[in-house]
Amino acid sequence: MTESSKQKSFLEVSEGHFAKLVEYVARLRAAGLRLPGRHGRVNKTAVARACGFARETFQQNHRFAATLDAAVEELGIELPEAAEPESRNSEDKAKIMRLEQQLATSRSEIHELRRRLRRFESIADHMAGSGRRVLP
Repeated sequence: MTESSKQKSFLEVSEGHFAKLVEYVARLRAAGLRLPGRHGRVNKTAVARACGFARETFQQNHRFAATLDAAVEELGIELPEAAEPESRNSEDKAKIMRLEQQLATSRSEIHELRRRLRRFESIADHMAGSGRRVLP
């Protein structure tokens, strides 16, 4: 393959991707839809996937970025509705507080039991090694 045929192939691929972007925007326009949005901006990843090319194309090729910017101004952005967090009533808060207190009590008890277990294990090791009883 010669250098010029590689360049031509790259240009053909780029033109094909650009045609897909233009077609995607035209389909949205015809259907009366907006571009997908995320966090108040156009979701470039979703647009690139729909058109079949990489998201980075918008940063690497100014023609793609300009076309997308024009489409944003013309069609707008569809922002997903954020679900409102459910407010917790006082019953839930009291239950959570009670469970947190139980957890703290259980952790404290586990800590004390582990300390006692280590002590008894050391006594058992001493008795097994020396054959003598240890007074507590």
